[in-house]
Amino acid sequence: MNKTSIMTLRVPVGVRRALERLAAQLGYKPAHLGTRLVEEGLRRRHFPQIDLRDTAAGRVAYLKGTRLAVYWIVQRVRKGLSAEKVAREFDIPAAYITAALAYAEAFPAEIELDIEEAEANRRWLELQESAWHAGHPRQKAPAGPKNRK
Repeated sequence: MNKTSIMTLRVPVGVRRALERLAAQLGYKPAHLGTRLVEEGLRRRHFPQIDLRDTAAGRVAYLKGTRLAVYWIVQRVRKGLSAEKVAREFDIPAAYITAALAYAEAFPAEIELDIEEAEANRRWLELQESAWHAGHPRQKAPAGPKNRK
C-alpha cells in the first residue's frame, strides 16, 4: 500500500464543484479522485507519450495517438522482440516503444496488473467459446451429389 500524506490545496470554486460532480458520477470521494487526477497529471508531465484511458478493466496506459496499450508492448518485448521489431510490427516510431518501456519500468506493478487482467479475460473468453462449442457440435457438411451413370 502506498504511503500517503495530507496536503491542502486551494482551488477555484468552479474546479472544486467540477471535481465533486465528477467524483459523484464515478462513485469516488472527491479527495480520492483529486489525488488520482493530480497523480495522472504528474505522470503526463513525465511521460507525454502515454495516455491513461478508462477501460472495462479500469485505467490503462496507452501510447498516445494509438490503440496500443503499454502492456501489449511489454509483452512483445518479453517474448524476445527488440524495440525496433515491435515498432515495425505496429508501424510506429521506435521512440514510442522506448517511451512505453520507460513507463512500464516506472510503474511495474500497474503493468503487471494490466497483463494479469488481460490474461484472465483471455482465459474467460476461451472458456466461453469452449462451452459454446460443446453445446453446438459442428455438423458434417452434406455429401455432394453422387455421379450416376
